[in-house]
Amino acid sequence: MSVGKKILGLFALLLMAALWGSYFYVFKENRNGQLGETFSSYAWCGTPPASDASDSGKDRLSLHITNNVHGEFMLSGAVIVSERTFDRYDLGRNELRLRMEPMQWSYGIAPILMEQVKIKPLSRNLSSTNKSAYAELESRPIGVQGRSTDFPFDTYRYGYKPVLYILKGNERIDLKFRHITTGMEMSNTFTPIQKYNRVEYINEKNSLIREEDYKPYSAYECAFSVERKGSFKVIVLLLLLVMCLPLLHVFYRDEPGIDFLATLVSIGAIRVFLVGPLNDFQLYTIDFLFAAVIILVGTVSLIKAMRANSRRELAAKSGSSW
Repeated sequence: MSVGKKILGLFALLLMAALWGSYFYVFKENRNGQLGETFSSYAWCGTPPASDASDSGKDRLSLHITNNVHGEFMLSGAVIVSERTFDRYDLGRNELRLRMEPMQWSYGIAPILMEQVKIKPLSRNLSSTNKSAYAELESRPIGVQGRSTDFPFDTYRYGYKPVLYILKGNERIDLKFRHITTGMEMSNTFTPIQKYNRVEYINEKNSLIREEDYKPYSAYECAFSVERKGSFKVIVLLLLLVMCLPLLHVFYRDEPGIDFLATLVSIGAIRVFLVGPLNDFQLYTIDFLFAAVIILVGTVSLIKAMRANSRRELAAKSGSSW
């Protein structure tokens, strides 16, 4: 056996070991259809969700942040206004508004753009004991710091301070809500991690760091990062290793042909499964790996086909069977 065949055989054995190892790791990490622990994709910040504010008629803002496997984030939620606050600011005539003030995400850069979240009309429950008013927020996408093209190593950051306010003429009046809770319900492939101060949130080694940057965020501020789960990265690795099987067949076969088609189909299916169909020709980093595999399989297949054709022509000229 030639040295090349020995190296190829060793690579095939390592590939088989990696495939089965990844498979059993993912199988072990599965918990009732979830990757990892049941609540590993959930987190909250602000006022504890178990607070008694919800049933005591106090002013309360509840935010709900979700995302999908492609890293698109959505914000929804609800607001409860006590009778005292409702009457004080005459919220029957003055529209209640919400703005999300972004927190500094990089040293030397001060964010200036604020996201406005529309609140549906308040509905008063006069028959209740506290006569509070209730309204839901209109669900909307939110902008986060991060690049989805870094898949599967994409990470995202989102930090904000929610402020409820009303407009009276040219005057803006901010309402002080003491109970503000943010619940994060991420996709099964993500893990949210709360950040407690500016240094943790920005996460940059910079000479501009000051002592006040280590000061904890207030109860009205929320900052977190979202990272891919390790088990999901193993799934991506497993699928990438599966793509190597047609590549090995190409090297072993004398006349590879069907393997190139198998590579195209498998890469197309894996790409759609992981990141969805191509949108406006937005290429992910992983797409360049897919392209390299296709080019490599196509190149080896074409070279072997050319060599096989040359052998046929030589055999035909010499009159011998090939």
